[in-house]
Amino acid sequence: MSRPKTYAPRLAKTVHGGLRPQGGRRDAWWRRNLLAWLESLHMGARLGRGRNYAQQGQIKSITVSPGLIQAEVQGAEAAPYHVRIEMPPLPQDTVWALLRAKPLLAAQLAAHALPIAFAEALRQNGMPLLPETRHDLALHCDCKDWARPCKHLAAVLCLFADATAADPALLLRFRGILFPDTPADSTPRTLPEAELLRLHPSADAAAIPRRLGPLPYWRGEEPFSKTLESAYRRAQDKALAAQTNAADLRFPDDYAE
Repeated sequence: MSRPKTYAPRLAKTVHGGLRPQGGRRDAWWRRNLLAWLESLHMGARLGRGRNYAQQGQIKSITVSPGLIQAEVQGAEAAPYHVRIEMPPLPQDTVWALLRAKPLLAAQLAAHALPIAFAEALRQNGMPLLPETRHDLALHCDCKDWARPCKHLAAVLCLFADATAADPALLLRFRGILFPDTPADSTPRTLPEAELLRLHPSADAAAIPRRLGPLPYWRGEEPFSKTLESAYRRAQDKALAAQTNAADLRFPDDYAE
């Protein structure tokens, strides 16, 4: 009979400015499927610890490129652990041939949507968009845990799943499907002159920040949208005050050029 463990669990070192998930569509079908795949690996307590790591901001950095996710995860050691998640990119010739045959899907992807019909079309061509078996992803972490996925890998996968809910282009990038960053019509869009010259106190100060939508992840402890709305409101108050002061200025009646 094994002895009960008597040592205290090691706590992860606190990370200041670590990456945190920023929400997005938590009901997004690709997020649900990715997390369901992760749960199917029967990780036990490691999955819960990984989720906590992701929520607490223990991930110091993450980069997503075609076929590769790299991240640094801070654990109990002084140096962060290095994580790599690999999945062969989809064959581009086949993907683009499929999209040329289905222009509506191409238009939806270019508009930052991710229809489930696209995933079904890929699967019909033998190219699953998401992992379906344990061996679909190559998982690497330089921690001493023998199990894979370890909690550090689980943390990165949880953060990545949440990030794709806010920005599905991250998932497409990981699978090697890249779209131009700029729209076909790149003409700068400006507000009418009247809007530039006059601020309306009754306007919703948070309307413009909300148009930006959620970030995949960021380093603040408060949600990005709340931080940006607060800063925007302060900027609006200062702009309104400056506008009022400018309106009170009067030149002398005898002023002439």
